[in-house]
Amino acid sequence: MGLPRLGLLAAVEMGADLGRLAVVPDPGPDPLEVASILLDGLDLVVLGMGGREVPAARGRVLAARARSKGATLVVAGGRWSGATLRIDTRIAGYGGLGRGYGRLRTVRLDVRVRGRSVPERTGTLDLIPGDGRVEWVAAQSDSPVAVISEARRAIS
Repeated sequence: MGLPRLGLLAAVEMGADLGRLAVVPDPGPDPLEVASILLDGLDLVVLGMGGREVPAARGRVLAARARSKGATLVVAGGRWSGATLRIDTRIAGYGGLGRGYGRLRTVRLDVRVRGRSVPERTGTLDLIPGDGRVEWVAAQSDSPVAVISEARRAIS
């Protein structure tokens, strides 16, 4: 929601079923209210904030609603001071281009994970094609995938 440039093809390549996806490219002047309504019927709501900040009081209300419904709310492109888990990424490089040309084979991401109940951890992920999907492969032993899994267990 609020992510008009969301890569639906990439979502399918990562296993998403578009028949089970609701896309709201422009949620209007109050995206937090729209997210609140969507949390009533969806297990996962991804909210693009376009660089805006979620006010602390509204963030607490949304988090409580998500918890009560057994849903997950992901805020992208914005700031949420009371977030349970924060995952920051940046593109660290590309692989497969050879000498400046060729087919892109890998996107490398530097990942930093922080949370209320977990220490800050960093690592590197490679996004690579595999079996018609995009796979996340740890580029280092301190994998963000393991870090995120550990953080999920800590907050559950």
